[in-house]
Amino acid sequence: MVRLSLLVGVAMMLQGAPQEIVLRPDLPAGEEWYTPPADNVHRKSADEKWVRKVQRPVLEVYPAAKPNGAAVVVAPGGGFSILAIEHEGRDVAKWLNARGVTAFVLRYRVGLGSREENQKMAIEDGLLAMKTVRARAAEWKLDSKRIGVMGFSAGGYLTVGVATQFTPENRPDFAIPIYAVAPEGYQVPADAPPLFVAVAYDDNERMTSTATGLMNAWKKAKVPVEMHIFPDGGHGFGMNKKGKSCDVWTDLLGSWMSRLGL
Repeated sequence: MVRLSLLVGVAMMLQGAPQEIVLRPDLPAGEEWYTPPADNVHRKSADEKWVRKVQRPVLEVYPAAKPNGAAVVVAPGGGFSILAIEHEGRDVAKWLNARGVTAFVLRYRVGLGSREENQKMAIEDGLLAMKTVRARAAEWKLDSKRIGVMGFSAGGYLTVGVATQFTPENRPDFAIPIYAVAPEGYQVPADAPPLFVAVAYDDNERMTSTATGLMNAWKKAKVPVEMHIFPDGGHGFGMNKKGKSCDVWTDLLGSWMSRLGL
């Protein structure tokens, strides 16, 4: 397993891989890159690599060629056991970069213990990622007041956790949970960030209920939310075009970000 990770790491470096920031150098290195099975509907190519068994959190840095000062920490989904790092991570970073937004794809800890333990670690890693990006904002020519977090499915859980459990040093300025699950019993602070929420109606009920629940909770806190529920698209669409109504979600997100000056 370790040898496979090293070989993949070398290959990534040869291909011009992004800068990486180890968020917890006190933890042992270790993760496993693998090819998702051919019957996985979200796999785009035969040589695509996802990652699992992540033992310490790492940020992949994707600076925009013409940075506008905004930045997003992106958390892929994967049920707290793997990270679908391409269509819910690196492809998102490229989309953000094209709009002048610097992106940080977070390989947060997954697949290490119970689901509850992985959920707790995910939020911890998300908060640390936010703290790190804000503390080093000048390094990437970022506006420290225009840094947000975005996540898909389990990464959406991380996003909601970050958007409700922050301190001044790691508060996101905006949050984008996409077909997210959410921590049970979360409380929305009065200074919670604005949300952009997207989900497909034909996703499972937990995802649609989470979306409407987020809207209602944020409304009670008098914090703005933009929510989109698409008739079809299922779960896990990410940046993959599926010929479904959900395909326009990035257009709507781009408009929302423009209105917020991002």
